[in-house]
Amino acid sequence: MFLDFNPWQLDINVSGTKQLYRENDYSIDKTNNTEFIKKLSLKQQQFFESLGIDLTKIEVDKTIYEIPKDEETPAASIYKMGVNFLIEGKILALPQYQKEIYSDEEVFGNKFPESIKVLVSDDEYLKVFDNGIGAGIIFKHPCFHYDNEKFKDWDCGYILGTILIMQDI
Repeated sequence: MFLDFNPWQLDINVSGTKQLYRENDYSIDKTNNTEFIKKLSLKQQQFFESLGIDLTKIEVDKTIYEIPKDEETPAASIYKMGVNFLIEGKILALPQYQKEIYSDEEVFGNKFPESIKVLVSDDEYLKVFDNGIGAGIIFKHPCFHYDNEKFKDWDCGYILGTILIMQDI
């Protein structure tokens, strides 16, 4: 299934993604997954379901940072929730900054596929797919996040979606 998540274009295998989550559980703490699911609207939950993603089995990491008071700023607490989910499929287009990262010889050894369209824009570093969750979703290759041999090749067949939710508490 072709999907345009500006600035990413993806070819997603929904049935393959469903199978991935039947066979694997990437969750760290199920209470974090439950908390994330409760933050989502019905439409946002349906978005993930339409991609074949089982929200109870994705990686959701929650941290609270305590920032001590100093001479210039008061003490503060910051809540951070990082959400990572795998999708079976391949990237068809991505922003220029990611091409530069993936073209590094240490990453894929100068084997960045010519078939991938590179989208260039002045504000490309700010681009995320915004469906109203946190700072939006960034789609990327899973090689940097998962230390698994199956993610070492460019054509590994998986895409990593990442969401960052931060707020003062």
